[in-house]
Amino acid sequence: MTIPDTFQPSGQRFVVDLMLMRLGRWLRLMGQDVANPGAESDWEIIEQAEREHRTVITRDRRLWQSCLKTDQPCILIFSSQIEEQLLEMAGAGLPLLLDPRRCTLCNEPLKQMTEDGREQWRCRICDKLYWRGSHWRKMEQILEKVGGRIEEDRACWQKNEKHNGEQSNGCNG
Repeated sequence: MTIPDTFQPSGQRFVVDLMLMRLGRWLRLMGQDVANPGAESDWEIIEQAEREHRTVITRDRRLWQSCLKTDQPCILIFSSQIEEQLLEMAGAGLPLLLDPRRCTLCNEPLKQMTEDGREQWRCRICDKLYWRGSHWRKMEQILEKVGGRIEEDRACWQKNEKHNGEQSNGCNG
């Protein structure tokens, strides 16, 4: 993953390319403002990002290189698997917590409400309803799993740093 020097995850606004629409939906449920691409061409995505003051998130090396040429903030994601993509975004500083503020479909702010004693959220534009059900628990488990991998990687890094100068076989050896 390539992260721009000016990257600050809090308050950051993003636009994903077509290859990362699923990641965009996950990031919205994690409280991030993530726009869908308004067009397919690289230049149109860059123009959208500039116009809306967003960082591009892409798996497309050509789009990433075009962003570099135009000084457009961009994060290059390497994995095609959602858990790995979330791990890469966590490495960029995004918290791995469900924090529903945006609609997963249209990115509009959600209205929080309580119905029958249950916390729910509804999109003000497309009327999609969100609640803490079995799907929510499954998503939390995935985020916990990814978070656990971060902790394992951090422990491994610290172990290897501690043995700096000695031959190391990594964390398993």
